[in-house]
Amino acid sequence: MAVLTLADACLAFGHVALLDHAALALEPGERVGLIGRNGTGKSSLLKILAGIDLVDDGTLQVQQGLRRCYLPQEPLFAPGLTVFDAVSEGVAEVRDLRARYEAHDASEDLDALQTRIEALSGWTWEQRVDATLERLGLNPETKVDALSGGLKKRVALAQALVAAPDLLLLDEPTNHLDLDAILWLQDLLINFAGTLMVITHDRAFLDAVSTRIIELDRGQIRSYPGNYAAFEASKVYELQNEALANARADKLLAQEEIWIRKGVEARRTRSVARIGRLEQLRATRLRGATWWARCVSRPIPARLAASWWPNWTV
Repeated sequence: MAVLTLADACLAFGHVALLDHAALALEPGERVGLIGRNGTGKSSLLKILAGIDLVDDGTLQVQQGLRRCYLPQEPLFAPGLTVFDAVSEGVAEVRDLRARYEAHDASEDLDALQTRIEALSGWTWEQRVDATLERLGLNPETKVDALSGGLKKRVALAQALVAAPDLLLLDEPTNHLDLDAILWLQDLLINFAGTLMVITHDRAFLDAVSTRIIELDRGQIRSYPGNYAAFEASKVYELQNEALANARADKLLAQEEIWIRKGVEARRTRSVARIGRLEQLRATRLRGATWWARCVSRPIPARLAASWWPNWTV
Protein backbone atom coordinates (compact mmCIF):
# COMPACT_ATOMS: atom_id res chain seq x y z
CA MET A 1 0.00 0.00 0.00
CA ALA A 2 1.38 3.42 -0.98
CA VAL A 3 2.46 5.69 1.87
CA LEU A 4 1.57 8.74 -0.21
CA THR A 5 -0.51 9.24 -3.36
CA LEU A 6 -0.82 12.36 -5.52
CA ALA A 7 -3.69 12.25 -8.02
CA ASP A 8 -4.80 14.56 -10.85
CA ALA A 9 -2.56 17.33 -9.50
CA CYS A 10 -2.46 20.76 -11.14
CA LEU A 11 -0.09 23.61 -10.26
CA ALA A 12 0.71 26.69 -12.32
CA PHE A 13 2.77 29.84 -11.98
CA GLY A 14 1.29 32.40 -14.34
CA HIS A 15 0.79 30.68 -17.68
CA VAL A 16 3.37 27.95 -16.95
CA ALA A 17 1.91 24.60 -15.84
CA LEU A 18 4.32 22.90 -13.44
CA LEU A 19 1.87 20.06 -12.81
CA ASP A 20 -0.72 19.22 -15.45
CA HIS A 21 -3.07 16.56 -14.03
CA ALA A 22 -0.01 14.68 -12.77
CA ALA A 23 -0.07 11.53 -10.64
CA LEU A 24 2.44 9.90 -8.31
CA ALA A 25 2.54 7.16 -5.66
CA LEU A 26 5.37 6.37 -3.24
CA GLU A 27 5.70 2.84 -1.91
CA PRO A 28 7.16 1.82 1.47
CA GLY A 29 10.93 1.46 1.48
CA GLU A 30 11.65 2.73 -2.03
CA ARG A 31 14.27 5.39 -2.77
CA VAL A 32 13.17 7.74 -5.53
CA GLY A 33 15.30 10.23 -7.45
CA LEU A 34 13.35 13.23 -8.77
CA ILE A 35 14.86 14.75 -11.90
CA GLY A 36 13.97 17.28 -14.60
CA ARG A 37 15.21 20.44 -16.29
CA ASN A 38 15.74 23.53 -14.15
CA GLY A 39 12.49 25.42 -13.64
CA THR A 40 10.17 22.45 -14.16
CA GLY A 41 8.96 22.54 -10.55
CA LYS A 42 10.92 19.80 -8.78
CA SER A 43 11.29 21.76 -5.53
CA SER A 44 7.62 22.79 -5.69
CA LEU A 45 6.59 19.14 -6.03
CA LEU A 46 8.75 18.18 -3.05
CA LYS A 47 7.10 20.88 -0.90
CA ILE A 48 3.67 19.62 -1.91
CA LEU A 49 4.59 16.07 -0.88
CA ALA A 50 5.94 17.45 2.41
CA GLY A 51 2.61 19.16 3.11
CA ILE A 52 4.15 22.64 3.01
CA ASP A 53 2.51 23.83 -0.21
CA LEU A 54 -0.82 22.94 -1.80
CA VAL A 55 -1.77 22.05 -5.37
CA ASP A 56 -4.17 24.27 -7.29
CA ASP A 57 -6.31 21.22 -7.96
CA GLY A 58 -6.10 17.49 -7.30
CA THR A 59 -5.67 15.38 -4.17
CA LEU A 60 -2.81 14.30 -1.89
CA GLN A 61 -3.56 11.24 0.21
CA VAL A 62 -1.14 10.45 3.07
CA GLN A 63 -1.03 7.25 5.10
CA GLN A 64 -2.40 7.80 8.60
CA GLY A 65 0.37 8.55 11.11
CA LEU A 66 3.01 9.05 8.40
CA ARG A 67 5.96 11.08 9.71
CA ARG A 68 7.39 13.30 6.96
CA CYS A 69 10.64 15.25 7.11
CA TYR A 70 11.67 17.80 4.48
CA LEU A 71 15.13 19.29 3.89
CA PRO A 72 14.99 22.48 1.78
CA GLN A 73 17.82 23.90 -0.31
CA GLU A 74 18.08 26.95 1.97
CA PRO A 75 17.25 25.96 5.57
CA LEU A 76 16.07 28.49 8.17
CA PHE A 77 16.65 28.36 11.93
CA ALA A 78 15.37 30.32 14.91
CA PRO A 79 17.90 32.92 16.06
CA GLY A 80 20.22 32.17 18.98
CA LEU A 81 20.16 28.36 18.73
CA THR A 82 23.27 26.24 19.25
CA VAL A 83 23.97 23.52 16.72
CA PHE A 84 22.94 20.86 19.24
CA ASP A 85 19.64 22.61 19.97
CA ALA A 86 18.89 23.07 16.27
CA VAL A 87 19.54 19.43 15.45
CA SER A 88 17.52 18.35 18.51
CA GLU A 89 14.47 19.94 16.89
CA GLY A 90 14.46 16.87 14.66
CA VAL A 91 13.60 14.74 17.70
CA ALA A 92 11.35 17.31 19.37
CA GLU A 93 8.49 14.84 19.84
CA VAL A 94 10.51 12.18 21.61
CA ARG A 95 12.44 14.80 23.59
CA ASP A 96 9.18 16.17 24.96
CA LEU A 97 7.77 12.69 25.59
CA ARG A 98 10.79 11.67 27.62
CA ALA A 99 10.70 14.91 29.62
CA ARG A 100 7.06 14.21 30.47
CA TYR A 101 7.88 10.63 31.46
CA GLU A 102 10.77 11.67 33.68
CA ALA A 103 8.55 14.27 35.42
CA HIS A 104 6.33 11.37 36.70
CA ASP A 105 3.22 13.51 36.73
CA ALA A 106 0.34 11.58 38.30
CA SER A 107 -1.99 12.72 35.52
CA GLU A 108 0.16 11.09 32.83
CA ASP A 109 -0.26 7.56 31.48
CA LEU A 110 3.35 6.49 32.01
CA ASP A 111 2.88 3.11 30.30
CA ALA A 112 1.59 4.80 27.14
CA LEU A 113 4.46 7.30 27.26
CA GLN A 114 7.02 4.53 27.66
CA THR A 115 5.57 2.57 24.74
CA ARG A 116 5.69 5.62 22.46
CA ILE A 117 9.24 6.50 23.52
CA GLU A 118 10.44 2.97 22.82
CA ALA A 119 8.71 2.97 19.42
CA LEU A 120 10.67 6.12 18.53
CA SER A 121 13.96 4.88 20.06
CA GLY A 122 13.76 7.90 22.31
CA TRP A 123 15.81 6.82 25.32
CA THR A 124 19.06 7.58 23.49
CA TRP A 125 18.15 10.61 21.40
CA GLU A 126 21.12 12.64 22.74
CA GLN A 127 23.55 9.97 21.54
CA ARG A 128 21.90 9.96 18.12
CA VAL A 129 22.32 13.73 17.87
CA ASP A 130 25.95 13.61 19.07
CA ALA A 131 26.87 10.82 16.64
CA THR A 132 25.32 12.64 13.70
CA LEU A 133 27.05 15.91 14.57
CA GLU A 134 30.40 14.17 14.89
CA ARG A 135 30.06 12.48 11.50
CA LEU A 136 29.13 15.77 9.80
CA GLY A 137 31.96 17.62 11.53
CA LEU A 138 29.75 20.03 13.50
CA ASN A 139 30.54 21.57 16.89
CA PRO A 140 27.42 21.17 19.07
CA GLU A 141 28.20 24.35 21.08
CA THR A 142 28.54 26.69 18.08
CA LYS A 143 25.77 29.21 17.42
CA VAL A 144 23.96 28.47 14.17
CA ASP A 145 23.81 32.21 13.38
CA ALA A 146 27.62 32.27 13.12
CA LEU A 147 27.82 29.45 10.56
CA SER A 148 28.32 29.77 6.83
CA GLY A 149 25.59 28.77 4.41
CA GLY A 150 27.29 25.42 3.78
CA LEU A 151 27.52 24.54 7.47
CA LYS A 152 23.90 25.58 8.02
CA LYS A 153 22.98 23.07 5.32
CA ARG A 154 24.84 20.40 7.26
CA VAL A 155 22.92 21.31 10.42
CA ALA A 156 19.62 20.98 8.53
CA LEU A 157 20.74 17.61 7.14
CA ALA A 158 21.61 16.40 10.65
CA GLN A 159 18.20 17.59 11.91
CA ALA A 160 16.43 15.57 9.20
CA LEU A 161 18.49 12.43 9.77
CA VAL A 162 18.03 12.21 13.54
CA ALA A 163 14.25 12.50 13.11
CA ALA A 164 14.19 8.99 11.51
CA PRO A 165 10.96 9.76 9.59
CA ASP A 166 8.81 7.38 7.54
CA LEU A 167 9.19 9.64 4.49
CA LEU A 168 12.36 11.67 3.97
CA LEU A 169 12.30 14.41 1.31
CA LEU A 170 15.72 15.88 0.46
CA ASP A 171 16.33 18.84 -1.86
CA GLU A 172 20.00 18.91 -2.95
CA PRO A 173 21.36 17.22 0.22
CA THR A 174 24.93 16.81 -1.09
CA ASN A 175 25.51 20.54 -1.64
CA HIS A 176 28.45 21.80 0.47
CA LEU A 177 29.37 18.27 1.64
CA ASP A 178 32.87 16.87 1.13
CA LEU A 179 33.45 13.43 -0.38
CA ASP A 180 33.64 11.59 2.96
CA ALA A 181 30.37 13.13 4.15
CA ILE A 182 28.67 12.33 0.83
CA LEU A 183 29.77 8.68 1.06
CA TRP A 184 28.53 8.52 4.65
CA LEU A 185 25.18 10.01 3.63
CA GLN A 186 24.98 7.62 0.70
CA ASP A 187 25.48 4.58 2.95
CA LEU A 188 22.99 5.92 5.48
CA LEU A 189 20.27 6.44 2.87
CA ILE A 190 20.85 3.02 1.31
CA ASN A 191 20.13 1.52 4.72
CA PHE A 192 17.30 3.94 5.50
CA ALA A 193 14.24 1.96 6.55
CA GLY A 194 11.67 4.49 5.36
CA THR A 195 10.75 5.94 1.98
CA LEU A 196 13.08 8.47 0.37
CA MET A 197 12.71 11.06 -2.37
CA VAL A 198 15.75 13.13 -3.31
CA ILE A 199 16.64 15.90 -5.76
CA THR A 200 20.35 16.05 -6.55
CA HIS A 201 22.78 16.99 -9.32
CA ASP A 202 25.23 14.30 -8.13
CA ARG A 203 24.65 11.50 -10.62
CA ALA A 204 27.00 9.07 -8.88
CA PHE A 205 25.10 9.62 -5.65
CA LEU A 206 21.76 9.14 -7.44
CA ASP A 207 23.03 5.96 -9.11
CA ALA A 208 24.08 4.49 -5.78
CA VAL A 209 20.99 5.46 -3.78
CA SER A 210 17.93 5.37 -6.03
CA THR A 211 15.73 2.37 -6.79
CA ARG A 212 13.40 4.39 -9.07
CA ILE A 213 13.70 7.58 -11.10
CA ILE A 214 10.81 10.01 -11.48
CA GLU A 215 11.06 12.61 -14.23
CA LEU A 216 9.04 15.83 -14.13
CA ASP A 217 8.65 17.02 -17.72
CA ARG A 218 6.17 19.56 -19.11
CA GLY A 219 3.83 19.11 -16.18
CA GLN A 220 3.78 15.32 -16.37
CA ILE A 221 5.41 12.77 -14.05
CA ARG A 222 7.03 9.73 -15.66
CA SER A 223 8.39 6.78 -13.68
CA TYR A 224 11.41 4.63 -14.60
CA PRO A 225 12.44 1.59 -12.52
CA GLY A 226 16.07 1.30 -11.45
CA ASN A 227 18.81 3.86 -10.89
CA TYR A 228 19.93 6.79 -13.02
CA ALA A 229 21.99 4.66 -15.42
CA ALA A 230 18.89 2.59 -16.21
CA PHE A 231 16.91 5.80 -16.72
CA GLU A 232 19.48 7.09 -19.22
CA ALA A 233 19.15 3.97 -21.35
CA SER A 234 15.35 4.11 -21.26
CA LYS A 235 15.31 7.83 -22.02
CA VAL A 236 17.53 7.53 -25.08
CA TYR A 237 15.21 4.88 -26.54
CA GLU A 238 12.14 6.96 -25.68
CA LEU A 239 13.52 10.12 -27.27
CA GLN A 240 14.54 8.26 -30.41
CA ASN A 241 10.95 7.06 -30.77
CA GLU A 242 9.67 10.58 -30.12
CA ALA A 243 12.01 11.95 -32.79
CA LEU A 244 10.67 9.39 -35.29
CA ALA A 245 7.09 10.30 -34.41
CA ASN A 246 7.90 13.98 -34.86
CA ALA A 247 9.48 13.28 -38.25
CA ARG A 248 6.35 11.42 -39.39
CA ALA A 249 4.17 14.28 -38.17
CA ASP A 250 6.34 16.82 -40.02
CA LYS A 251 6.06 14.76 -43.21
CA LEU A 252 2.28 14.59 -42.89
CA LEU A 253 2.11 18.32 -42.20
CA ALA A 254 4.19 19.05 -45.31
CA GLN A 255 1.89 16.88 -47.43
CA GLU A 256 -1.21 18.60 -46.08
CA GLU A 257 0.31 22.05 -46.66
CA ILE A 258 0.95 21.11 -50.30
CA TRP A 259 -2.68 19.93 -50.64
CA ILE A 260 -4.13 23.13 -49.19
CA ARG A 261 -1.98 25.32 -51.42
CA LYS A 262 -3.31 23.62 -54.54
CA GLY A 263 -6.47 25.64 -54.07
CA VAL A 264 -8.91 22.80 -53.44
CA GLU A 265 -12.27 24.27 -52.61
CA ALA A 266 -13.51 23.14 -49.21
CA ARG A 267 -17.11 22.66 -50.29
CA ARG A 268 -17.50 19.05 -49.36
CA THR A 269 -17.55 17.66 -45.83
CA ARG A 270 -14.39 15.65 -46.45
CA SER A 271 -12.43 18.75 -47.49
CA VAL A 272 -13.72 20.77 -44.54
CA ALA A 273 -12.69 18.01 -42.16
CA ARG A 274 -9.27 17.76 -43.79
CA ILE A 275 -8.68 21.48 -43.37
CA GLY A 276 -9.71 21.14 -39.72
CA ARG A 277 -7.17 18.37 -39.23
CA LEU A 278 -4.50 20.51 -40.88
CA GLU A 279 -5.17 23.40 -38.51
CA GLN A 280 -5.01 21.07 -35.53
CA LEU A 281 -1.75 19.56 -36.81
CA ARG A 282 -0.25 23.02 -37.26
CA ALA A 283 -1.08 23.92 -33.67
CA THR A 284 0.31 20.65 -32.31
CA ARG A 285 3.58 20.97 -34.20
CA LEU A 286 3.92 24.61 -33.15
CA ARG A 287 3.75 23.59 -29.48
CA GLY A 288 6.26 20.82 -30.08
CA ALA A 289 8.62 23.11 -31.95
CA THR A 290 8.51 25.64 -29.13
CA TRP A 291 9.44 23.02 -26.56
CA TRP A 292 12.27 21.58 -28.70
CA ALA A 293 13.61 25.08 -29.26
CA ARG A 294 13.94 25.57 -25.51
CA CYS A 295 15.65 22.22 -25.12
CA VAL A 296 18.19 22.47 -27.94
CA SER A 297 19.19 25.97 -26.84
CA ARG A 298 21.00 24.22 -24.00
CA PRO A 299 24.33 22.34 -24.45
CA ILE A 300 23.75 18.70 -25.39
CA PRO A 301 25.89 16.04 -23.62
CA ALA A 302 28.34 14.54 -26.11
CA ARG A 303 27.36 10.95 -25.37
CA LEU A 304 23.70 11.70 -26.10
CA ALA A 305 24.04 14.27 -28.87
CA ALA A 306 23.07 11.70 -31.48
CA SER A 307 19.78 11.20 -29.69
CA TRP A 308 18.96 14.93 -29.44
CA TRP A 309 18.64 14.63 -25.65
CA PRO A 310 18.41 18.06 -23.97
CA ASN A 311 20.57 19.03 -21.00
CA TRP A 312 18.55 17.42 -18.21
CA THR A 313 19.53 18.20 -14.66
CA VAL A 314 19.22 15.69 -11.88
